[in-house]
Amino acid sequence: MSILLNKMLLLLPMALATATTLANDRLVLEEVIVTAQKRTQSLQDVPISVAALQGEKLQNAGIANMAAMADYVPNLFIAEVAANTNIYLRGMGSGNNQAFEQSVGMYIDGIYMGRGRQYRSPFVDVERVEVLRGPQGTLFGKNTVAGAINVTTASPTTDEQLNGSLALTGEENGGRIAEGYLSGPLSNQFALRVAGKYRETEGYLKNSFLNEDEPALEDTLFRLTAVWQPTDDVDINLKYSHADYQRSGAPSTTTLYLDAASRDQLVPNRSPFASVAYQIIDAVYPQLTEQSQQEFTTFKDNNLGPNRSGRNIGKYANGSDNQTDNVALNMAWQLAEVTLSSTTGWSAYDFVDGLDADQLPLQLLARDEDQEFAQFSQEFRITSADGDFFDYVAGIYYEQSELEIDRRVTIDTNLGGLTPQLLGVDNLLLILTMGEYGADQAGRNHFYQLDSDSWAVFGQGTFNITDAFRVTLGLRYTEENKEVESVQNLFDSNLGLDVPNSNPFLLNLQASVFNAYAYNYNEDRGIDALLPSLNLQWNTDDNTLLYLSLSQGFKSGGFTAADDGEPAGLQQGEFAPYDPTVPSDDFEFEDEEVDALEIGGKHTLFNGGMTLNWAAFYTAYDNLQIAVFKGLGFTVTNASATVQGLELDTLWQATENLRVGASGSWLDAEFDDFADAPCTIIQLDIDLLCGTPGAPTNNDLTGEQAPYAPKYSASLFFNYAINIGNTSVEFFAAGEANYKHDFFSAGDNDPLDKIDSYTKANLRFGLRAESWEVMAFGRNIFDEQAYSETFDVPILAGSHASFVDEGAVFGARAKYYF
Repeated sequence: MSILLNKMLLLLPMALATATTLANDRLVLEEVIVTAQKRTQSLQDVPISVAALQGEKLQNAGIANMAAMADYVPNLFIAEVAANTNIYLRGMGSGNNQAFEQSVGMYIDGIYMGRGRQYRSPFVDVERVEVLRGPQGTLFGKNTVAGAINVTTASPTTDEQLNGSLALTGEENGGRIAEGYLSGPLSNQFALRVAGKYRETEGYLKNSFLNEDEPALEDTLFRLTAVWQPTDDVDINLKYSHADYQRSGAPSTTTLYLDAASRDQLVPNRSPFASVAYQIIDAVYPQLTEQSQQEFTTFKDNNLGPNRSGRNIGKYANGSDNQTDNVALNMAWQLAEVTLSSTTGWSAYDFVDGLDADQLPLQLLARDEDQEFAQFSQEFRITSADGDFFDYVAGIYYEQSELEIDRRVTIDTNLGGLTPQLLGVDNLLLILTMGEYGADQAGRNHFYQLDSDSWAVFGQGTFNITDAFRVTLGLRYTEENKEVESVQNLFDSNLGLDVPNSNPFLLNLQASVFNAYAYNYNEDRGIDALLPSLNLQWNTDDNTLLYLSLSQGFKSGGFTAADDGEPAGLQQGEFAPYDPTVPSDDFEFEDEEVDALEIGGKHTLFNGGMTLNWAAFYTAYDNLQIAVFKGLGFTVTNASATVQGLELDTLWQATENLRVGASGSWLDAEFDDFADAPCTIIQLDIDLLCGTPGAPTNNDLTGEQAPYAPKYSASLFFNYAINIGNTSVEFFAAGEANYKHDFFSAGDNDPLDKIDSYTKANLRFGLRAESWEVMAFGRNIFDEQAYSETFDVPILAGSHASFVDEGAVFGARAKYYF
């Protein structure tokens, strides 16, 4: 912690001294209002680290969803990847296992959204987004061990006039966007607001194999909000939203394909299956080594087959089709000096995914998934009025959810007709078994059902000791129970893709190559936790708030949703008799716990012309839930880690026309104990049992950098506006530069998978008047190729693939509002 203090003490006086020379008492920033503590407060009065983005900024900057927003918030990382959505804050998150609820909890209009898929819905008609850094275990509670993202969508009021807007956008890559809203009262007690958005794009990666662009996206979202105020003391707000998200293709590509000499050097002991696959690719697509070095290029068959004549493997082409429904009912009743509140939520989604798991111009591996999720939650709160000696918020919370996953993983040993064409036999299995066994396709069907329920009581009270000094104590008690059913059957095309098959050759293949087995697990677990928090606040004057907070966080354990992994009593890849009802220790993962210390300050300078906020933090995680990639799926292990860092945010109204801002962070996130980290492909090539109990080798990452934890990140931005002559027409310009230092994304910290530093710059300018606006814009204007995740290519030991962020996009937007 001394390192943090030294850095803070060096930076803060320099910033304050520089700012003092720039004072202009006439320039005042607008007050930013947030609800980070379940109250309406000024951002400068909230004693936690909060980044707030207003809805207007989200729309003007073309921030279409959570993943795009993460570029603007240092220490926040959100990316859509193969099986899930990765969400990390201050270097901590849940990773790529679909059994996880997120370590960074998202709340939309007060409703908890704990599944990574719920982060994929597009933004529309958002009032603001608040990013609360650090554990938020008392008021938000549910699994927020790394932080919380609090989204507030726009609502009508009964005293407004009819108003609305419509914005149309055209951009590169076939991008077309239409969005808008209509809002107004129907009486002096009732008001409605309807908002919607449609977006489509043809993709930014050139698929040189299919001769088309991907990923092609189509988003549709609408929301209906009704507000009823039967009396001055009662406020009822009901929201219903529906979203459709469709993606064809995927933003992934093989970025390192080993040539013959490199594979013999790096992975000389690769499996016969891998050697044959390499040889076939060399024969049918010899340009792959060269093309894998080209930017914004991919070369997958997307499960459409080598002749591109139709889908010949798996159930779905490479892509994703998602539907989401949310209902939020918020009621507030002002009763004397307290407010009684009720928040009722229902959230559900279903999706089907197809994944070209081999990432190659070859019909080899497909992963298909159907998933359904439904959740009900209810919270009651009582909130005191501000200004008394003792202010408080207290409540109770209940949640019940059900998750169902149907997954199929298929391997095509016929390679869509290439095996007989090139090798003279129907499939690779005939070669590998010396003619004893052959099946054109083989794989596994996996069903996973998780039922969860939890309840909690919580309270937070603030003692206003003096006008300048306050002490806040918080406590949350929670209980959570989970029941799981996980069933897997193996199949081949000889008996049928839906028929369980116990052929010993098939069982041996699945075990030795994919570490996959047939099983039928039924498990349950329960846990309770008591989470305290302490916050000290000191207003040294009217413009400075200093605070210190101590808190604990908790995220319950669970059961991995991965379909690979050996049952109890077997080593990885071992083919031997076993009890299919008894899972190994890897099936269940432990509860994650965190202890956090944060000190910070919020400064308002030049009579409101500048804000300067900083936070230094030290956080210790025990039983950190880490998702690691194994073959075709992700399993979970537990580790411990320490995270410390420094964050700085400043905003300055430099002139009447110019506003500038900056935010940055220094982050040190290291594993304290991760001796059993997954081994890299090169380590496994030397020792196939690397990392298993009793093996002579392992991949000990103790003391190493945690994933998605860039040491430095920063954002610089400006907004400029000026009237043209004596007219009401205004010229405006704005832009950002967002930087992230290099970081790891895979659980094995393979140097070949390290993601390099990158900077994305955005620029926009235009004209606006009382009822219209036109704007030209560019995102990532220098066409920086950045990766959100890197990983090992299945089967092809030694080769690596990546998920690629969007390149440069230029476009224009016209908006009408009244």
